[in-house]
Amino acid sequence: MSRNRFESRFIYRTKNTRRLRIPRNCQCIFLGHGGCSINPVKPAQCRIFPLWPELVESRKQWRKTAAWCPGMGKGEFVRIEFARRQAAEMRAAYPHMYK
Repeated sequence: MSRNRFESRFIYRTKNTRRLRIPRNCQCIFLGHGGCSINPVKPAQCRIFPLWPELVESRKQWRKTAAWCPGMGKGEFVRIEFARRQAAEMRAAYPHMYK
């Protein structure tokens, strides 16, 4: 699939960024029973999730997200220092979202 076709089908643009479209019936079109189907090329917003600043900095938002995300709370323990570095990377990748 060409880049243009991929973008027209799966991406929407805002004033400052491009984002993945979110389907009505699931959280991500690329998330299946086996996990992420585009894992090797997934964008920063996906690669860093759930270690986004708004989730790392708020227990309430973390719990709210964990209620629908099947992967949160699974796998290896993540140290808070690592989580904070990932959150900082998200801020750097999308500075207009975290002013």
